[in-house]
Parts: sequence; structure tokens; C-alpha cells
Amino acid sequence: MAGYEEGDDYPRIPCDTLRDWVVDIFETCGIGREDSEIVADVLVESDLRGIASHGVPRLRRLYVDRLLNGTIRADAKLTIVRETAATVTFDAGHGLGPLMAYKAMERTIQKARDAGVCLSTVGHSDHFGIAGYYATMALRFPGMAGIAMTNATPLLVPTWGKEAMLSTAPIAAAFPAGEQDPFVLDAATTAVAWGKIEIARRLGATLPEGLAVDEHGQPTTDPFAARALMPLGGLRATSGQKGYGLALLVEMLCSQLSGSLWSKKIVYSGARGQQHADTSHAFIAIDIQAFRPLDEYNASVDEMFATLRNAEPAEYAQRVMIPGDPEAITLADCLERGIALHPSVVEDLRELGEERGVPYPG
Repeated sequence: MAGYEEGDDYPRIPCDTLRDWVVDIFETCGIGREDSEIVADVLVESDLRGIASHGVPRLRRLYVDRLLNGTIRADAKLTIVRETAATVTFDAGHGLGPLMAYKAMERTIQKARDAGVCLSTVGHSDHFGIAGYYATMALRFPGMAGIAMTNATPLLVPTWGKEAMLSTAPIAAAFPAGEQDPFVLDAATTAVAWGKIEIARRLGATLPEGLAVDEHGQPTTDPFAARALMPLGGLRATSGQKGYGLALLVEMLCSQLSGSLWSKKIVYSGARGQQHADTSHAFIAIDIQAFRPLDEYNASVDEMFATLRNAEPAEYAQRVMIPGDPEAITLADCLERGIALHPSVVEDLRELGEERGVPYPG
């Protein structure tokens, strides 16, 4: 997606300042202070990592407006439906997605530290932000790895199809290393996330080929004509069936194990009245020491990561990276200089702040 990312010349706001403001906004929507801090951290972390498609630009449309109209239940509690030594089935009660996902992953990690591994599903939830946040929660504990995924609204056109049936179905995974920085993968199973289309619209940019289709199911480079996304890989001729298959795998783990709606039936901002989104998530936590000694694992992974990162780059590139490296670079920059937000996003946040009685600080 190089060529139309958010600009470096946009006004910046310190991450702590933005996070505190988002906390205050959620409190006006009936979310308690401690829970608001969790949700704000998830959203701002997206912007810190340079994933502008899933951060505060979606604060109003996907969260605040829907909390206020009751589509998201502010008083929902995460409950356990079924549980074994290494599995949990949660019911989010149509609550705030990031909050429910955070609490579910906490429990998943806790169980994996006892059982060696744990798989959990969360049903009847809502949009949870970036999957990578929950996967990296496992990295807070020595020798733990995490995996997270979710379904969402239909945006992916299946191979040879015309209509969007599945979601972007992101898969995130975080594995630690010893001295090397960790492996952190966070990727949609579509060619791109829909947020990239939104960014292109804000910037008035043309899309690269192979990303989106129009209302007739035909490939398009016009972000305003885009109605759905191609699978990772694009057309069948370029192996798009692989992205389609991965998206369906995510659906099997999320909706079909949790008993929630599959993506074709999910709605967000287009819901009529108080129609809940009914999204679902799946989380996996792994205790590496259940499989091999941690010191052996760390040494092996360090050698592999170092070899990859020190590999000779192609003439057109500066260096070889592994998943997580670009986001780590952006994170360090944003922590030092603040988060850059598009002027239209800042204007929307200012308006939201005025409406909620919490002036935007930027």
C-alpha cells in the first residue's frame, strides 16, 4: 500500500494525551473508567503502530454512536458458556468489542499458563479493533505466544464470486524471541483492510490493482467505486483462493465454534434500530515451555530472526524485516514525536468532543 499512507506533515498529538481524551469520551457513554482505559489503549495502540485504519478515526462511527443508540450494550458482562482445562467459550452479551476481547484474552493466557495451551472463542461481540493487540498481550509473560482472529461485516468477495460474503478476517500472531525483537503478524485475509480504502478516499488517491471490486464485482482502482475487497492474492490466476480459504478458516474458528452470526449476516453502522453486530473472535495462547525448554527456543529463534534480518536486501530495498518490524519502527517514532492524524480526522474528533462535552486537546 505504499504511496498513500497518512502524511508525515500532519499535526501530531502525544499518545498519552490522545489516550486520556478517548478515555473521557468513553466515560460519557456509560463505560467505567477502568474499562474505558482498556478500550482507549486498544484504539490508540492501533494509531501508534501506524494502523490508522483501525484507530481513533473509527471512534465515533463504530463505537460512540453505537453505544449511545444501544447497538452496543454499555452494561454487558463477559460470561463463560463452556469451559475445559484448555478451552473456553465466552458470551460477550453484545458488549464493547475491545473490552470483551481484552478480558477474554486475559483468561486465555491464564489458562494456557496452567494447561500449556488454550483456545477460546467469544460470541455475540462487536468490532474489537486490531487483532494484533490481543496477540501481543501474551508477550507480557515470559515464554508466552498469542494468536487472535475475528470475523466482521462482509467485505471479501469469494473467489469467482460477485458479492461480498466473508469479512477481512484478520489473523494475528505474536511469538517472543530471546535477544531479538518478537515476531508480530497482523494481517487481513483480504488483499488489504477496508480501512486502506477509507484512507485512499481521504487522500484522493488511486488504488493499486488487485485490491477491490465495484458494485458489479469488477476490479477497480477507484476507491469511491470500491464496494468490496478481493481475497489476499487477488484473482484466481494470482492465487486469490488462498486468501479466500484463510478467511473461511477464520470463520470456522470464530462464528461456528462460538455460535454467532457468520460474516454474511453481520452489520455495523448500517444496522437498523438496535440490531447487534453479533461478531465473534477466537484466541489462542501458548506456553512455549510446554513444548521445549525456553532457553533452547530463544536461542533457536534468535538465530533464525537474526539471519533473516541480516539477509542481503534486493537492490530496490534498504533492509530485510520480519513481521512486526515496520510497526515497531512506527511505534518508536510516534512515542517520540506524537501520533499524526489526518486533518479530516482531527476535525471529526473536535466535533465529537464538542458534542460530548470533552474538548479535543489537539
